[in-house]
Amino acid sequence: MPDHAAYISGCHSDPDPSPGLGIARSLRSAFPHLRLTGIDYSVRSSGLHAADFNHIQVHPVWGEMDLETYASQVQSVLADEDACWISGLDVEVDWLASNVGPHPRLLIPPVAAQREVRKPKLNAAARLGMQVPPTVPADASPEELHRLGRRAGWRTWVKGMYHEAYPATSFAELGRQIERMRQHWPTEQLSVQGHVAGLERAYAFAAYQGRLLDIVQVEKRVVTGQGKTWAASVTQPSEATAAKVASFVAEVGWTGGGEIEFVRTARGEEWLLDFNPRFPAYIHGVTICGVNLPGLLIAAALGVTCPKPPRSAAQFIRVVQEIAVRAELPLPPLNTSSSGGATVGKHPSFQPELVRRMTGRPGRNAETGASKGVGQTISAWPENGRKPDTHTRRVRDPHYAGAVLDEVARAVAGLPPRPVFTPALSIKTDPHPALVRHAAAVGWWAEVISGEELSWATAQGFDLSRMVYNGPVPAHLLGPLTQPLAAVFADSVESFQQVVGRGLARVVGIRLRLPSHPSRFGIDVADYSAFSRTLSILRTAVEPYGVHFHVSADTLGPTRWDELADEALTWAGVIADTIGRPPVVLDIGGGWHADDFRDVFLPALGLLHARVRDRLPGVERVVFEPGKAVAGSTATLTATVLEVRPQAKPAGAIDVVVDVSVADLPMAPLYAHPMRLHRGGRSLGPLGGGFGRVLGSICMENDILAWGVSFPVVPQPGDTLVIAAAGGYNASMAWSFAAGVSRDG
Repeated sequence: MPDHAAYISGCHSDPDPSPGLGIARSLRSAFPHLRLTGIDYSVRSSGLHAADFNHIQVHPVWGEMDLETYASQVQSVLADEDACWISGLDVEVDWLASNVGPHPRLLIPPVAAQREVRKPKLNAAARLGMQVPPTVPADASPEELHRLGRRAGWRTWVKGMYHEAYPATSFAELGRQIERMRQHWPTEQLSVQGHVAGLERAYAFAAYQGRLLDIVQVEKRVVTGQGKTWAASVTQPSEATAAKVASFVAEVGWTGGGEIEFVRTARGEEWLLDFNPRFPAYIHGVTICGVNLPGLLIAAALGVTCPKPPRSAAQFIRVVQEIAVRAELPLPPLNTSSSGGATVGKHPSFQPELVRRMTGRPGRNAETGASKGVGQTISAWPENGRKPDTHTRRVRDPHYAGAVLDEVARAVAGLPPRPVFTPALSIKTDPHPALVRHAAAVGWWAEVISGEELSWATAQGFDLSRMVYNGPVPAHLLGPLTQPLAAVFADSVESFQQVVGRGLARVVGIRLRLPSHPSRFGIDVADYSAFSRTLSILRTAVEPYGVHFHVSADTLGPTRWDELADEALTWAGVIADTIGRPPVVLDIGGGWHADDFRDVFLPALGLLHARVRDRLPGVERVVFEPGKAVAGSTATLTATVLEVRPQAKPAGAIDVVVDVSVADLPMAPLYAHPMRLHRGGRSLGPLGGGFGRVLGSICMENDILAWGVSFPVVPQPGDTLVIAAAGGYNASMAWSFAAGVSRDG
C-alpha cells in the first residue's frame, strides 16, 4: 500500500498511554508500506519518537490552536482518496465528529453514536444487556454524595465525561478528588460512581459504517496503580455478545474502534463502566493475539484486504522500552519548579482546554470574577457596628427520636419470638437525659463502656439487668455491682479470663476481631494462640456466653457490613461447634447512618433474624445498638453568618463564614449535614450542590463545615444557617475551643 496513508493522532505513551502508538504498530504489521503519520499537540508526546511513524506532526496545544483553520487542514488531508484519519483522543474524537465529519475516511463514530456512550448516562448499556453502577453528578448535594459513598461501601470513583477516573474511599477524599478534577474539567462533566466488585473485562471491536468488522473479549490479568491494563488474555466473546454489539453499531452507524469496559460479578451480572469511542491503548496486544482491529478498519475504509495476523499468543504483557529520540523533536529541558512541569489531565496536549473551547468556557487561568450580586452582599457587620451574639444553640427535637423508636418497635414486633431482637442505646453516642430516659421507658437496653456511664445510665432509669458492657476497659475494674449486668463482652483474652466466673453478668462473651477487617478491638480469631486460649476459657466457663462484633456501618456501607455480619456468624458457628455449645446472646453493634438504618437495616431485619436462627439456632437474644442512627438527627445547630466571600474560581462560588466550628460539629469532615438558610425567622430553602463552602470560626485548616454547596439565595451577614444531624457524636464530642476556657478549668 505505498500510495495509502494513515494519520494517527494521540501518540503519547506513558503508564497511562493513548492508543496512537499501538494503532501504528498494528497497521505496520499488516501493511508494511503504509505511510504512517503520527500527530499530537505537545512536544512531550513520547510515542512520536517511535520508528513506526514515517512522519510526525506536532501542532499547537489545544488552548492556542486556531480551531477553524485546523479543521480545514484535516479536511485537506481527507481530500486525498488514499488517506485515512484515526483519532486516539477522546475529546478530539468529539470535536472531529462535530467540525470535520462525517467523512468515509475519518474513522471515528458520528456525533449521535458518541452521545449514546458518553458518561455518566451510558445509554448503550441497556441494549448490551448491562447495568450502569450507581452514579450521581459531582455537583450533587453533599447529602447525595455521602449517600452514594455509604451505599458503595466508600469505594467510589470520580470520573470525567471523556476520561480520567480517581478513587475515593472516604467523604473527605471524595471532596479532594472532585476538587482535583474540577481544576481542569467542567464540574457538570464530572460524576461520582459507586464501585462494583467483580472481574474486569472489556470488549474491543472495530466497525465501519455500522458494520461490525470483528470483536474480542479482553480479560485483565495485570493492572497499573491507576487500574490500566498492563497484561491481559484475549479470547472470542460469545455469539450472543457479538450479536448485541453488532446490533448496536448498526443502529448508531458506528465507524471506528471501540472499547466496552465492564465488570462481571460472581453472579454473572455485567456492569458497564466505560464505552470508549476509540481503540484502547493496549490494541496492539490484541493484534499479537491474532486479531488486527486497526488493520481491519483501515482495509474497510480503503477497500483493500487486511491480511490475518499470526496468532503468536493468547495473552500479552507490556514492558518498558527505551527508544531513540527523533533529532527533529528534541526533548524540552526539565522544569524544576513545583508546578510548571505539571500536565493537565491524562494527556500533555491539554485536552481540557479543547473542552472549554467547545463549550464556550474561559480557560483555567482566565479571570472569571464573581457572579452578579455576590459582591453587593459583602459588608461589615450591620451599620450599628454591634458584634453578633456568638453563643451557639443546639436545639433538640424529641419527635424524631420518638418516631425512630416507634419504627424499631414495629420492626421488632413483626419478628418470630426466637431469637428476641433487643435494641440497646449506646450511651457514649449522645448522653442526653431526655433521649436516654425515653429509650429506658420503652424497654430498650443500654450499652456502656465505662463505670461512669454505667452509673449515669442507672440514674436515668436503666436497671443493671438491661445493660451491656463492652469496650477496651476490662469489666472487672468496675468494682462491686448490686446485681449482674445483662451481658459483658471482653475485648481481649486477658480481659475475658478476668471476668469469667466473677458473676458480673448473666452472659459473659467476647468481641471478635474478624480476619477481613483490620481493627484495634476484639480478640483476633486469625491468631491461633489467642483463639485457642479463648476456646479453652469458654470450655470451662460456667456462665452462658455471647459473641459480639461491631463495625461502623456508615463507614463501611450496608453491603460490606452485611458481609462482615455473615463472617461473624461463621466464626460464632465455629466456636459453637468446637466447644460443643452455642452462644445465647449475639451482639451485632451499631454505627448506622440514620438513613441507612431506616431504609436498609430495619426493612431487612426479618432476613437477618432468619440467618441467625438458621446459622446459630441456640441464640436466644440478638442485641443491636442504633444509638448513632437515633441520636444524630435529634438535634440541630444554629449558626450565624458572619461574612460572605466571593471566590475567583469558579464564577459565582462563595465561601460563607459562620460563628460555629468543628468544635461544635466535630463530625463535619466525615459526614454531610443537611443545612437550611434562614433570614428574619423565615426559611429560604436548603443548601444544594455547587461550588461553595461553609467555613467555621476557628483558625484550623480543617474547619470546613460543608463543601460543594450552593445557597438558595446569596447569604447576608446576620442570616442563620440551621444545621441538621447535630446530635450524636456531634454533641457528645463537641469541645470548647477559642472561647478562653480549657478542660482543666
